[in-house]
Amino acid sequence: MATSQDSSSMEDVTLCSICFEKFKSPRFLPCTHSFCHGCLSSYIVNVCKSTEPRLGFNCPLCREYIPCPGAFDKSDEWAGLFLLNEVLEAIVHKPDEKLCDPCLRDNENENATGICLSCTEYLCKICTKHHKRQLLLKDHIVCQLNEMKSGNVIPSSGNTHGCPEHKQETIKLFCNDHQQSCCSLCIGTSHRKCQSIDTVEDAAKHIKENGQLDVLFGDVKNLEKKLTEAKSEQENNVAEIENSVDEIIEKTEREFKELVDHLEILKNKHLDEVAGALKKGRRKLRDCTNVLTDGIQCTNYCCRNIERAKETENDAEMVAMYYRVKERLLQLKQFKFTKKQITISERKSQVLQEVRNMKSFGDIEYADSDRHITYDVHDIALSLVSEFSIAGGSPNVCTGNFLSNGNFVVADHRSSGRCFIYDRDWKSTEVIDGLSHPFETIQAGEELLLTCDGTKSIEVFSLSDLHKLRSINTNETVRGITKVNGACYVACGNKIIKIDMSGKKLREYKVEGRTINISTTKDGHLVYSSCFLNTVTAITDQGDTVWQYKHLKMIEPRGLDVDSVGNIFVAARVSDNIHVLSSAGSLIRIIEDIPKPVFIKLMEERSVCCVCSNYKIMKVYKL
Repeated sequence: MATSQDSSSMEDVTLCSICFEKFKSPRFLPCTHSFCHGCLSSYIVNVCKSTEPRLGFNCPLCREYIPCPGAFDKSDEWAGLFLLNEVLEAIVHKPDEKLCDPCLRDNENENATGICLSCTEYLCKICTKHHKRQLLLKDHIVCQLNEMKSGNVIPSSGNTHGCPEHKQETIKLFCNDHQQSCCSLCIGTSHRKCQSIDTVEDAAKHIKENGQLDVLFGDVKNLEKKLTEAKSEQENNVAEIENSVDEIIEKTEREFKELVDHLEILKNKHLDEVAGALKKGRRKLRDCTNVLTDGIQCTNYCCRNIERAKETENDAEMVAMYYRVKERLLQLKQFKFTKKQITISERKSQVLQEVRNMKSFGDIEYADSDRHITYDVHDIALSLVSEFSIAGGSPNVCTGNFLSNGNFVVADHRSSGRCFIYDRDWKSTEVIDGLSHPFETIQAGEELLLTCDGTKSIEVFSLSDLHKLRSINTNETVRGITKVNGACYVACGNKIIKIDMSGKKLREYKVEGRTINISTTKDGHLVYSSCFLNTVTAITDQGDTVWQYKHLKMIEPRGLDVDSVGNIFVAARVSDNIHVLSSAGSLIRIIEDIPKPVFIKLMEERSVCCVCSNYKIMKVYKL
């Protein structure tokens, strides 16, 4: 591939501005610039590698924003979806010697001074004059060769007034059934069975009289506002985690001044962890911000098109632009925009006095969560994508949880039970054997905490190789468990206990009925279900009741989960449904026809949730 050219050749209309070679299958962008198919595809793929998924890209030449013409996650196919610039391709294949084509047909050699982009023929000065005088050729565009640039060479198929299916026909009609502009030939072929056909003039009149352009503009601006606010939050979050890291570093340096050479090694290790967390946080926030910027650019592009639609006097052009923007907005609304919230904090060792026995100065807790900006729990629909049975003759699965690596762990609550870990493809990869009535397993850093029904301890396993590390004595019979800010909350029949990681009891809460499943909300409240009283209750960390939920269509509530927005999902086994509550305990909606749900767990990053049916069948749903 050429890397340099002299100035005259670089101005050659037949050269691609990326590779500086003759165009090969030139693709035409909306900004009027054309590039080789291969060059454009490589450029797009490289741009999209930096932040995925992308909603579009900037023209390599003029930097104008170009929305993606296809699926968001298939950037390698975008280049092929742009129009082929057949005019430019025809020029490329003409001889280098620019002679007038009409004169050549009369066996005369005259140097060309211009080219007709409609006929793709070189013309001399005299032929150009005659060409423009002919009535049938009055719409043809003739460019002077010394004024030509690749941006001036527009393919005939790029005409917004022409029919994309029948290039010689003009768009005059509009099919309401398909929401599509078309020509008279389209009406007689692909739209012959359609019931509602209008002229573009009537369609334009309907759009204007009903204020649809303004409504569409308002929708686009509303989405732009949400994306802009989310981007601002991302930028503020960068400053927040930088301040957090600055405070940690300052505190670390102050305490390390009092220690000896042995702690110097630990200090460097600790600061490396902090820097690594900050680098990871910055990268993820930057990537997420780039997607939001991408969305904002796309909405700006839509706004500009709407403004142009308002200004144009050509109804066909206005209708075409309106429905292109409408389709683009629909794509944007379906795109799962997310804003990320990252916090970096520190949990120090409790026994600084035993300096020489320390293996680390402190643990850097990196919290990373995504929340769909356009996420609306009212619109969630569960679509079954996978279903499988838990291994064993008669499994009895009561709980399950997603791990940080995307795997899923379930416990078979039998006297000789096991814990199964499933990978992202829902294949069982690892098993913990030799357990007695395992009930629930949760992740705590690089460890797995496991409760076994009927025992008075929490078993701790290594997440890396699943070997047992230790037991945490609770002095209470344990069932459900959750962990927040270094403390564990454990369901123990008619009470819930709060303990630290050594087993020391920090607080005890008396609860109504036998409590099996517990979770925590974004507000810091503890939520528990009682399958015997058919209630879900939220209490403060001091034990005061915040709210209690009960419903005639919620029978035997069991497993709980909380989404990134703070909504609470409750699996009601006997009533065959999922109740979705707000963080204030009010009913948002009921998802019906979920057979015998024992628990529900969400993984919003992958837009999936896992439901256990009747203690033995795992059902994976797409959100």
